[in-house]
Amino acid sequence: MRTILTAVLWVWAALVLAGCQAADERILGPQAAHELIRQSKGRPDFVILDVRTPGEFRRGFIEGAILMDYYAPDFRERFAALDRNATIFVYCHSGGRSSDVLRLADTLGFARVFDLRGGIVAWAREGFPLTAGLTNPMTLSAMPST
Repeated sequence: MRTILTAVLWVWAALVLAGCQAADERILGPQAAHELIRQSKGRPDFVILDVRTPGEFRRGFIEGAILMDYYAPDFRERFAALDRNATIFVYCHSGGRSSDVLRLADTLGFARVFDLRGGIVAWAREGFPLTAGLTNPMTLSAMPST
């Protein structure tokens, strides 16, 4: 009887704690991400950041995205050089690398970084458009400094 009571209390505590954790509003589903891009299009302080590899990028990317390869040796330094007050929308293939970037952004004190839940896979699955075929994608090193 004591074992059952202990198990019930552990389950109850886990449910209470799980319910207390607020969803991270910076992690956007494809629809919310599409709306953020639509609303922010043309703003000089808005960056769509693709953190996949150049090969992944060439197969298809969100229009306006800038490539910054997560696996590049200087990724952290290049990311840290971005404007901490800009609105940055980051995505990768399926959400793993971009969630790491979101945590890095928190560590570095960025104010407005959003992550695409499920990455470009989820974006495409929802039928949102991809741009493909560029052999020389723009990278942040090619962007003018602010």
